[in-house]
Amino acid sequence: MNLRGVEVGLNIEIKAHCQNLEIVKKKLQALPVESAGVDRQTDTFFMTPKGRLKLRQSSLYGNLLIPYLRADQQGPKQSQYVLIELSDADRVNSLLTEILGVRLVVSKIREIYLYENVRIHLDQVDHLGDFIELEAAIEDELQLSENYKKVDYLMKALGIRKNDLIDSAYVDLLEDLNRQGF
Repeated sequence: MNLRGVEVGLNIEIKAHCQNLEIVKKKLQALPVESAGVDRQTDTFFMTPKGRLKLRQSSLYGNLLIPYLRADQQGPKQSQYVLIELSDADRVNSLLTEILGVRLVVSKIREIYLYENVRIHLDQVDHLGDFIELEAAIEDELQLSENYKKVDYLMKALGIRKNDLIDSAYVDLLEDLNRQGF
């Protein structure tokens, strides 16, 4: 659903450690994908009692407020989200910081590729390293099975192994790193 600057969606996604982004890029050349560009993103995560809320400042897509729910589990999982376009990110950031408090800020460079309705993200995350994400956007819940198959196909084609998968968001990984004193 898309209403003037607001998009509500459901997707199936995975996130995995990536040992070598260049090898993945070569594998992508063998697939019918198109490049959607390189995006520099800064995500400010706010404290929430449930789910996650982030303000994304993106060099490709502008400023978005993104509340979302997703289980922390390895392997393909469903995510419910809303994308809200913002004209004044600084003001929203200041207000949400005052109301909720900032949990953490995540900065990354993201190369984006498209395979049908699946977004392939090659991420270089500050302080964490390299990752690959697959996000299959779903318009109808009847398409769940078909999209799980697409994600599985891409995992195999790109050499993503089960032990590469991670069950949490970058913000969680950074918090763990901070707790360890790095």
